[in-house]
Amino acid sequence: MKKTIMAILVTLLIVTTLVGCNGKKEDTDLNKALGNKEVTVTPTKVTREKATSDRKEILKVVVKVKNNAKKPMGIGAGNFTLKDDNGKNYEMYGLKTDSLGQELAAGGTVSGNVYFEIPADLEKGWMDYAVSIGQEPAAEWLLSFPEK
Repeated sequence: MKKTIMAILVTLLIVTTLVGCNGKKEDTDLNKALGNKEVTVTPTKVTREKATSDRKEILKVVVKVKNNAKKPMGIGAGNFTLKDDNGKNYEMYGLKTDSLGQELAAGGTVSGNVYFEIPADLEKGWMDYAVSIGQEPAAEWLLSFPEK
């Protein structure tokens, strides 16, 4: 009887270990709030959309932005850039009418979309946010892109 119970326990332990190790942890900073004293940005969702070319896709990143300052500030998709592990930058895709772009009231929060045109086989990338275009990034996230 003891041998049977021990065999069952060992089997359960092995199965639990294998199942636990099999779960792939994705490299992603999704839902990680970053920024500076003036603004906090949180990427909340990443999806892919079909582009006109079969070799390209449109990456949609939904971001939540909170203005921590005491004065209004402008926020737009142009404040974000995307690059791969090799440092290659990908163009912002600005042809969507629902792209992020507005003035954000002091203390206010808004959600919006940022689009990039990427190769269909790109699996992850680094998204940067700069308070002003041309400045050093205030935040950077590693994002895994879902399969289509």
